[in-house]
Amino acid sequence: MTPRIALSATAVAGILAASLVAGTTAAEATPVGNCPDHRPVPGNADSLTVTAPAGQVITGYCVKSAGLKGTTGAPETVVLATPVTSIVLRHTDGGNLTHYSLVLKAATVPTPEPEPTPEPEPTPDPEPESTQNPPAIKNGSFDWDWTYEAPQCDGLVVAYPSNIPSGQANDVNIRLETDQGQVTLNYHLDQGTWSGTTAFVYSQHRLWPAGVSEYTVTWTQVGGSNYHWQGAVECALGEVSPETGTRNGYAVVRTPGTPATPGTGTGTDAPDVVEGYRTGRTKVSKGQRVGSDIVVVRGLEDGTVELQKKAKRGWKSIRTVTAKDGNAVVTYPKQRKKGTFSYRLAAGDYVSDVLTVKVR
Repeated sequence: MTPRIALSATAVAGILAASLVAGTTAAEATPVGNCPDHRPVPGNADSLTVTAPAGQVITGYCVKSAGLKGTTGAPETVVLATPVTSIVLRHTDGGNLTHYSLVLKAATVPTPEPEPTPEPEPTPDPEPESTQNPPAIKNGSFDWDWTYEAPQCDGLVVAYPSNIPSGQANDVNIRLETDQGQVTLNYHLDQGTWSGTTAFVYSQHRLWPAGVSEYTVTWTQVGGSNYHWQGAVECALGEVSPETGTRNGYAVVRTPGTPATPGTGTGTDAPDVVEGYRTGRTKVSKGQRVGSDIVVVRGLEDGTVELQKKAKRGWKSIRTVTAKDGNAVVTYPKQRKKGTFSYRLAAGDYVSDVLTVKVR
């Protein structure tokens, strides 16, 4: 993956403006090669917030940009570890977005636990717009202390309550200690509020420092809740996989048919059996699980691959992963013992790179 340089929004806009023909938008200046079933991005914006249609969730997306000087903004696909209903799109090369497309699937609607029924009021307020998530209620009113899941190595996923008050969910702050120094990523929504289940992917933020190899997520703040998560989620990025073109923590791969980047295994040189499988090294505590991966499976008759774990006498299959509509969810067993363990995917002659898990 080509290292990125963090630039201010003003600098990004200035560089892009100099590279476009007068009177054109970023979408009109797009070179040949694009995301499948793409939609144009109007105007000159370097980020775009998109929401899944009702009854569906986003499992991944493809995004193309005009790029900054020295980059192409070639189409790249992001496979999310957890499906979401809304996400902020950015391109790793920076520059104004030109086109995008989403990978969608039907949402699984959870059955909310019964909530205490508040006393009836003579003139009740209208119900807020419903989402797939249950409301947060405490003593008959909105619970300002609602919580969310701990951050993962690729991003923070927030399941917003369906009854969150308007205007309260437009800021998220994530603090990380990296080998390039401390960084706080702010995700701000100028208009409207985030809702449903929304992912905030670190690598897609314009302030994500280039060349990071190790980092620890230490603190998060989500607008609309008094709860602040604090802890230490330690993450390490492996080298770019020659098989899938991905790095641990992210799932960024070039769209098949686009030019390959030498030395990265991306583009037309990359095999099209499994895309988006995480490789490299990661760390978890005893009793925890490695976060699930959503992968794209192509070219297999029955659409199944085997999750294998390295044993003393070689690799042992521990789970069959079946793709539905080309997407498959790879889930890992609970890590019950301390030590170092290795996992990979296999199907016929295909073998993925290895994910090494250190259990503390």
